Amino acid sequence: MKSRLLFAIFIPYLAFSQQLGGWDKDDATTRERLLYNLRYAQVQSDTFEFNYAKSPGVAFLLSAAIPGAGEFYAGARYRAIAFASVEAISWAVYFNQKSTGNKIEKSYKHFANNHWSLWNWYANSLTYPDLFGLTRKGFGSHSIWIEYNGMEYPAHEDTLNLYIPTWASILANEKDLPFEQQTLRPIRTRDFYENIGKYDQFATGWDDFSTDYVDTTQIEPVKNSPERNKYLNDRYKSNQALKMATNFATVIMFNHLISAFHAQIAAKHYRPPESKSVSWSLDLVADYRYRYPIRGINVSLSF
Repeated sequence: MKSRLLFAIFIPYLAFSQQLGGWDKDDATTRERLLYNLRYAQVQSDTFEFNYAKSPGVAFLLSAAIPGAGEFYAGARYRAIAFASVEAISWAVYFNQKSTGNKIEKSYKHFANNHWSLWNWYANSLTYPDLFGLTRKGFGSHSIWIEYNGMEYPAHEDTLNLYIPTWASILANEKDLPFEQQTLRPIRTRDFYENIGKYDQFATGWDDFSTDYVDTTQIEPVKNSPERNKYLNDRYKSNQALKMATNFATVIMFNHLISAFHAQIAAKHYRPPESKSVSWSLDLVADYRYRYPIRGINVSLSF
């Protein structure tokens, strides 16, 4: 500001003195002072600098879509690799465990369809009606549903006696028919596949059930048959694999969110080594040894 003011005063004074035929000797002191101030004031230059910045919004959206993309955009290359690696590994484990779980689930359902039947469940339970079969009811999910002529009924003995009085003879007549040809058959829902393996009430439905697996003197009177054991083990493996897939799906979701917010912060604060800045400056070139000390203008540009 000081240099500009002196320059604004000095130029009109210089022009006026020129018209009068030069400097007056009495003004020598003033002239020297002006030249001195102008000479040393010109080192103060006007400079403007601009740094290329990354958009936090763009970085956020990129990483929200593909973790690591926003970090790569913002210049945080190593962090981008870290987030991208977590994403790739998580998807690989997710698809692997999902496929494994579904494959085992399909297998154990097929096994149950071939080795558990409504007829076995009823016929084998007659010896211990208080432990097995259709006589137990009112235990929440400890029940299955059956279909008959397009209608659905809970598999409880009193309900079947009321709506399908001949249900027992129907089961006996159809026991050797394929499942698709049976008119009275279980509805194979998620609860069906859970109950027939999990609860002792349905243990008599397995082909290899025997009274040898029952000991009423024990606190837990029913032991698992080999078929039921295999079914439970396979179901456990399937559930564990599907649970693992769900866990990694959660990891994927959080990886997107964390990467998005991190990329936003990186775009605001992280400056990569290769980032460039552009600056320019404008200076007056003065030399007090000359009668007219303003010798030119110096413009510089750097990037």
